[in-house]
Amino acid sequence: MKIYIGICLSKNNYKFLHKFLNSITKLYKFNNYNTKYVFIVEKKNFKFKDLIIKLLKSEDYEFIWHNNSNIPQSRNLFLKFIRKRKSMYSGFLDDDCTINKNWLVNMIKFIKHSKSDILGGEQNHEAKNNFYKKLFNLLEPNYKHGQRVKWIATNNAFFKSRVIKCTSLVFDNYLKKIGGSDQLFFKELVKLNFVCKWNSLSKVKESRHIDREKIKWFLKRNFRYGYSGNYIDKKVYGSAKGILIGIFKILYQLIISLLSTALFFNSKYFFNSIFLISRLLGRIFAISGYKFKKYI
Repeated sequence: MKIYIGICLSKNNYKFLHKFLNSITKLYKFNNYNTKYVFIVEKKNFKFKDLIIKLLKSEDYEFIWHNNSNIPQSRNLFLKFIRKRKSMYSGFLDDDCTINKNWLVNMIKFIKHSKSDILGGEQNHEAKNNFYKKLFNLLEPNYKHGQRVKWIATNNAFFKSRVIKCTSLVFDNYLKKIGGSDQLFFKELVKLNFVCKWNSLSKVKESRHIDREKIKWFLKRNFRYGYSGNYIDKKVYGSAKGILIGIFKILYQLIISLLSTALFFNSKYFFNSIFLISRLLGRIFAISGYKFKKYI
């Protein structure tokens, strides 16, 4: 049976690609499943091809070449690829991660024996020290094993291929400058009654991005979450209900941030408060109609 794993390659992450490919070669596999890695890459980045050919000698892989596609468009190229081929399962991984050697085995076991269509899992982070690791942990979703969730991210995603083939949903290109197209995509699938669950046994670890180890980066990322969250709510629930949900979330985040500030006993509470304020400011900017000219 066939499994396709889509990896959108970014020129900014080339320095992490060697580690990522090495982790692929160490994955445990089921004998009766043929896994093919599908690399979505810009045509001018031929150095990606050379490294993949060098390191994945015993793996099955294929390239999808494109001209200057953004993140949502690159993901959509993989969806188009899946819809034209026979396969049992598909998934997404990021090119700046390393994968736990049991990732694929645990995904297959869990999706076969649970009543689920879509699976997501943890993303941990390599960081300079525990301080930044704690800040990254505040960003990442983390649920109980087997818990039903409303969305997952493409950094660690696995699903039945029929989920993609029986819908015409695509990743929303409007979110190309602010991120969040994966959150919206999987939320829309859940709205169609596909069951999405959390598999805490299949983990990935993001390689260290030195440029992200700044408080400013975390504030911008939370601002983006708030801004994109407003658009996502309107798309999923409709414009009127989405606006009401957005206002409720602003009030909720304001109350929680104030309580965290008043009651914090350590840095975790303090930064959680600051990040919530960044998110509600993002929502306020979105509601006001402010448009970004470039990726933030």
